[in-house]
Amino acid sequence: MNGTDRRRRRPARPGFTLIELLVVIAIIGVLVGLLLPAVQTAREASRRLSCTNNLKQIGLAFHNHAAAHGRFPAAFGWNDSAIQASPGFEWYFQQMKAWGWGARILPAIEEQALADTLGVASREFNDALPGNDPANWPAAELAAIRTPIAGFLCPSDPESDPINAVSNFCQPGGPDNAKPARSNYAGVYGYQYSNWWPHLEPKHANHQGLCRGGKGVAPKDATDGLSKTMLVGERASTHQAAYWAGVAYVYGEAEDSSPKVVGRTFLFKLNCPLLGNDRYYSAFSSLHPGGGNFVFGDGSVRFIQDSIDFNNGLDTSGNPSYWGTPWAALNKATLGVYQKLGCRDDGQPVADF
Repeated sequence: MNGTDRRRRRPARPGFTLIELLVVIAIIGVLVGLLLPAVQTAREASRRLSCTNNLKQIGLAFHNHAAAHGRFPAAFGWNDSAIQASPGFEWYFQQMKAWGWGARILPAIEEQALADTLGVASREFNDALPGNDPANWPAAELAAIRTPIAGFLCPSDPESDPINAVSNFCQPGGPDNAKPARSNYAGVYGYQYSNWWPHLEPKHANHQGLCRGGKGVAPKDATDGLSKTMLVGERASTHQAAYWAGVAYVYGEAEDSSPKVVGRTFLFKLNCPLLGNDRYYSAFSSLHPGGGNFVFGDGSVRFIQDSIDFNNGLDTSGNPSYWGTPWAALNKATLGVYQKLGCRDDGQPVADF
């Protein structure tokens, strides 16, 4: 047998046909298509757990504050009791800014140095950053309010800038390099107006939630039960998020005022659509699919579905309630579950949700 015959009888080298190769590629594509959603789901589960832990720490900090002071921190307020007791506007023009609850709990979340730099416990926000002209603000204090705090940021929020540049601060069109750091958590004040001024009570004091302006709520005042009343919830950058440091002024509900530290459970659904200038920035919202996390007054964290029963209720005459319906004229039994969870003393505790 010559060499030519041996070469002819040598087995052919194995290989894939074109059809086999296409089948393998298709199978790999299907596997990748199945794997990617699973990976994304696992990542979101991890982010949601991290957000839950943030809120647990916030709830614990609220209770540490209550143990030391007898009350939860005010949603926004001052150290000088004379400001809170003022019967008129004379203090308003001198003390426009107010520390937020996020600034008050800094020592409890291992941010004592930041609290000391700002002087949260010893002076007013307006003393730390005088007036509305950023050119006059001390560099150290300005840098402090712009400090990102991981415990105030939900990892599911895709906004990469830790500075809350989408909102105004102190004046419309203010420079972004003088705006505070973002927070993805807002206190639950519940009903009606979030702005607080003593001489306008009771109309402007119908917060009814666990986060109240001016003077913090004592845990015992949650007569519906701390485990049935929401304390702090999420707000995503899609709804302008929040500030942890405080607010530029308290007399109003503009985007740079009280809604930057608190939010409504009335009027706006969880994850409500963005509808122009209708104060959607007062709502709670989240980038977690299907709902958002809330820490309750007892420190527990629950995920609230955005499909939760929502109803602003009727007044005692049977008419639909609206933004100006006084608390005393509201038929609390007609409220939705979401609204009831936002109020500490509506007499309508929710059995399950």
